[in-house]
Amino acid sequence: MPQLNVDRMDGVEWPKVFIIILNWNGWEDTIECLESLHTISYPNYNLIIVDNDSQDDSLTRIRAYARGEAPVESASRLDNGRIDPLHVTTYTRREAEDIQVATLSKKLAEESRNKASNASLVIIQNEQNFGYPEGNNIGMRYALKASADYVLLLNNDTVVDKQFLTELVRAADNDAGIGVIGPKICSYDAPNAIQSAGAHIDFWKGRAIGNAGKSDDELEHFAVDKLLPADFVSGSCFLIKRKVIEEVGTLDPTYFCYGEDLDWCVRISRAGYMIVCDLNTKIWHKSNVSTSKVRQCAEYYFHRNWVINARKHARVPQFISFLLLYPAYSIPGLLKARQFGHIRSLVRGFIDGLFTPITSQPALRR
Repeated sequence: MPQLNVDRMDGVEWPKVFIIILNWNGWEDTIECLESLHTISYPNYNLIIVDNDSQDDSLTRIRAYARGEAPVESASRLDNGRIDPLHVTTYTRREAEDIQVATLSKKLAEESRNKASNASLVIIQNEQNFGYPEGNNIGMRYALKASADYVLLLNNDTVVDKQFLTELVRAADNDAGIGVIGPKICSYDAPNAIQSAGAHIDFWKGRAIGNAGKSDDELEHFAVDKLLPADFVSGSCFLIKRKVIEEVGTLDPTYFCYGEDLDWCVRISRAGYMIVCDLNTKIWHKSNVSTSKVRQCAEYYFHRNWVINARKHARVPQFISFLLLYPAYSIPGLLKARQFGHIRSLVRGFIDGLFTPITSQPALRR
């Protein structure tokens, strides 16, 4: 395959990318994220918003924005103009799941003749909150039926750089060994502070050793052509190849929230693919916007899912170490911070994680 030239957009058949954004009671963040995507240089992408049964007026607000009616209040560093109206197609979850490939291909071909490229938005309305993994799976299954070459999972509480997708696709397309690639993620409130740039997994203690707070020079010392190897990259922004999804399967719905990106990356890595962070590009991420609304619940899933990941992926000596060390280093920190409610969530999550049934590898439903 010829190398994609990021400086020339003409005369190149750019892979089709479907960007999936999960929304749950977060229309303000979702609209700001959509506004930043409006500025990107990549010429061949489609947008899918999967709404996880929001109980506010998210869908009304997002549709108004798509019609060009809603102003955007943004504290981001982007100088965005108003968006042109988007062509919106809405499905129920069942409609999106049941639509046949041939029917969808015909529908998309008809739409492409009547509108400009990238000027469309698909909204899938879920009848319940399926959580992060299954909510994204619903969008992915639709995207693959719509002939996606790549799927980009993007948190709604992010703002993206203009070149981020062009660079990610260029890097991924030029190396068949890359299965997943993510950008450097900086803090929304401190735009030069690195929040995440991939991480390594320590199953002995049950922790992710990340790169938060490091400088670009420190990270580039371990990178090759600014591609930094990792055990996993954050699900906040996660570009994955179609063939990898078809081979490895989708996200594991067991997790509901937290830990599913780590699990997916481990499965992908063990299938023989590389996981990398591309230091050439970046996005900005707000911290824990959705889960901050339900903090105790989020703490429960965080600890439960570490146990599930250790059960699934740790070697026997690592798992024994995990059982001893995870509570030993987690509980004292919570005691010191006087977060007694979080201790209850940890204990309950830890115990439930030991007994939660582990499903087989989630296959791609066709």
